[in-house]
Amino acid sequence: MPIQPGLERIGLLLKGTSFPWKSIHVAGTNGKGSICAWATHLFKRRCIKAGTFTSPHLINRWDCIQIDGEPVEERRFRRVENYFKGINEQQGIGASEFELLTATAFQLFNDREVQVGIVEVGMGGKLDATNILQNQVVSVISKIARDHEAFLGNTIEEIAQHKAGILRPNVPYLVNPANEWNVQDVILKYARDIGAGPRLQLRNLQTNQKFFTTKDWKAFAETRFPFERDNAVLAYLAFLWTCEAMHFPTPKAQSFLKKMRNRKHPGRLHDKGCLAVFGPRVKVLIDGAHNEDAALALSAYIKRYYRKRSYVKGGPDHNQVVWVLAMTEGKDVRKVLTALLEPGDSVVTTTFGPVDGMPWVKPMDPVELLKIAQEVQPDITGLANAQRGAHHALCTAKYLSNPKDKVVLAGSLYLCGDFYREADAVEKNPDALDLPYIHDKERGRVNRFLSKHPRDRNQNAGHEIPAELELESEELADRERKRQELEDEIKALERQIKGLDKPESQGVTAASHHDIETIYRGVLRRQ
Repeated sequence: MPIQPGLERIGLLLKGTSFPWKSIHVAGTNGKGSICAWATHLFKRRCIKAGTFTSPHLINRWDCIQIDGEPVEERRFRRVENYFKGINEQQGIGASEFELLTATAFQLFNDREVQVGIVEVGMGGKLDATNILQNQVVSVISKIARDHEAFLGNTIEEIAQHKAGILRPNVPYLVNPANEWNVQDVILKYARDIGAGPRLQLRNLQTNQKFFTTKDWKAFAETRFPFERDNAVLAYLAFLWTCEAMHFPTPKAQSFLKKMRNRKHPGRLHDKGCLAVFGPRVKVLIDGAHNEDAALALSAYIKRYYRKRSYVKGGPDHNQVVWVLAMTEGKDVRKVLTALLEPGDSVVTTTFGPVDGMPWVKPMDPVELLKIAQEVQPDITGLANAQRGAHHALCTAKYLSNPKDKVVLAGSLYLCGDFYREADAVEKNPDALDLPYIHDKERGRVNRFLSKHPRDRNQNAGHEIPAELELESEELADRERKRQELEDEIKALERQIKGLDKPESQGVTAASHHDIETIYRGVLRRQ
């Protein structure tokens, strides 16, 4: 059943059910999943039993319900889910899949006797099924951006009004201060109207405000982007307030930061190896960026760590990215692609499989997605993969890329989920996806494509083209390059013998550095 905002059906499913645990309710557009993940980690480290409900699931449907950071058992999940499916059918409630999932999560929290429930809003806030809760200890609103406009409204203020709907009278709340001023105003007005609050700041909490000047915080912060730091701080403050409100011993934050420093969340800036496609040396960056704000954050991350300046003479001024992209129908594709793509990049568009429990979610046609990508950024190389499969698309990306390119899989958490499921299947059974056949097929397809659409030679200057993709013109260019290198080596060695090879006063230039490397390689070959 498609999305049906409203609390009537979830109320009927959970009629007469009480919730003895306290909830941290998290709404927003971007970052709410990360906030939940950080908070879950903090409670687990403190040995406080916590349940976590996030959506959508990444790999299996029951993964979105966790106890102490571990997914609930499939058997237990299906037993409770079937119970609510029975109620839904017997009473003719007409509940959606998400409403059934929400009821299942809350009942499992009861069954497992959690002390705290960390609950991520599915969509919006005010009319979301999770908003049936009346046991909040703190409400959290992350960064708000345009998304789900068909349901939440066409302006950022309308969307903020929906998100603010999770606030409760006399319940403290946190808001990401990076939100635009008009968003903050909407939330503040709503909070005043219903008597929510106070809005928590550091001064409201019994913690040392000098914490954010400590070496532990600085060590943590220097490895994170501003949006990551914002999410971590919101999670920490929600955790800290919950400990105070529920009379748990207040922890020292420094001990947690050391454990959090290198922590990454699947599907969010996750650098992961893909041995079956690229071998042991290459990692793929996995990120579910599916709206403009998330795409801008991903783009900033890539510019900092991967789009390093290239010093290849005549080549592009930075290293390039090979994108593997899929997007859900109805998303603002142009804004996402504008944020991500730069001249010289390559794009492989693909699709994702049916989403368990969300039959209304459909992937965009990869041919249409590529067409829009080429309109947004004409100076890209692109191929559309009509066949479903993250690893299939990554094989295409492999033969379309150069060794210095970064491969990034993005655009949809559903595509990320496909990648993790396929990776798990290949790990259990190397023959699961018939990858040797896919490799051969995509190698040939990319070869034929490049023969008809040869890339600018300057773009590949200095790159080591995979042998299986070398065309006749490339072979000739390679022979000419080797001949020139050999001549340079001979001349350089002659100068050395004659004692004429003296360092120039202006220092080592990029060109002379190349000559030195050439000589060094030649000497090594002769040893």
